[in-house]
Amino acid sequence: MLGVILRRTSARLKRDFVTERCFSVAAFASRNFSTSNALQSENEELVKLGFVGAGGVSFGTKEGPWNHSVRLERMPNVQFTAIVDPDLELAKQRVKEHSHGENGHKWEGCQVFKDYHEMLEKTTKDKKPDAIIIGVPPWLHGSLDVPSSAMEYDLAKAGMHMLIEKPISMRPTEEVGRLGKELERIADEQSLIIAVGYMLRYNPAIETAKALLEEIGRKPVSFVGRYNCTYNNIAKPAWWDTLKSGGCIVEQATHFVDAMRYLSKSEFKRDSIQAVGVGPDMELSDMPPPPGAEHTVKAENRVNRATIALFKFENGAVGSLNHTLLMHGSNFYTELDIFGDGFAIAIRDPYQNPAVFVRRPHSDDLVEVPLDKKYDMYEKQFEGFLHAVRTGDQSNMRCLFQDAARTYAASWWITEAAGYPPPDGSKPE
Repeated sequence: MLGVILRRTSARLKRDFVTERCFSVAAFASRNFSTSNALQSENEELVKLGFVGAGGVSFGTKEGPWNHSVRLERMPNVQFTAIVDPDLELAKQRVKEHSHGENGHKWEGCQVFKDYHEMLEKTTKDKKPDAIIIGVPPWLHGSLDVPSSAMEYDLAKAGMHMLIEKPISMRPTEEVGRLGKELERIADEQSLIIAVGYMLRYNPAIETAKALLEEIGRKPVSFVGRYNCTYNNIAKPAWWDTLKSGGCIVEQATHFVDAMRYLSKSEFKRDSIQAVGVGPDMELSDMPPPPGAEHTVKAENRVNRATIALFKFENGAVGSLNHTLLMHGSNFYTELDIFGDGFAIAIRDPYQNPAVFVRRPHSDDLVEVPLDKKYDMYEKQFEGFLHAVRTGDQSNMRCLFQDAARTYAASWWITEAAGYPPPDGSKPE
């Protein structure tokens, strides 16, 4: 069946690349306004920051390079005023650890709360965060219809800027799309920035590939993504449970789904997606020991070891995505190739050691392109976010929530095509 799809799509590639439904990512970056809490001088005044979630994505984990708090505390003119987590002892420990660090003065007076409702009720004006970093399990947020999971909606109504970690939800894609539209409305009314952490858009390799596409001036025709994950340090059972994490595409390879959307300037065609996978019955030699990893997860809910998908974009291009959960160690093995008439762009290892190679039209040479690695992608993302909070200038905000909702939907379409049911709106056990 996959071969049939490829033969059909190759015969149709001569059609016009531009469609009426083609979604423009650039539209989200063009909205500029003065924020209600905008600071008159980026060099003189503080941005007060809070965290919802005291876990690894914001405070570090051996699973990967994530540690938002360490990167943010290195930024000038920030003060941390709140950490929200039901585990109050963990939240207090996070404050204590950072208070004794090099930037400990930025954590003085940081309060802890069991939920964000308590934070909103009890913080005084001088302690109320200007912006919130959300890093919580996906089933706890991203809803418009369920009040207990309507975190973004509630915080937006309270006037909070937000940077939200993916997955942005475990709710049905239609509901998340409606939430995106509602958040955009509130953001416009209250002059808020509500962004999502698809940080590869700030990666020097992705930035360079985007610039090369613009310079070459020819449309990309084929995308080939390979996202190979290390698994031996992923101990959290929820990560291995598709009912809680969404599975490997929604939780992880969604970054490549988003990168393909971003670079193609187009949307996935849902009815074109074909996918197959190697299921959880394949035993992994270096699985973390019980009770971590998948040992307590029901067999039918465990994640695939490998997934391959083929798909078409609305502008006529085609693509493939190969995700595996097979590598040992700590470094992922990731590659993204882009092909068009006369050219090839190869992105290598964007997470650890980014590199880009290009073969230009009318050339046989594959040449490495120098990259600007002055900042890592997370730092650049946070700099753009803080600048937008202070000034209202969203020119470097590359993924607002409504944009991310489309990546979320495409990630679920691939997951569903690989044999897993989409979210039905029920809560995981």
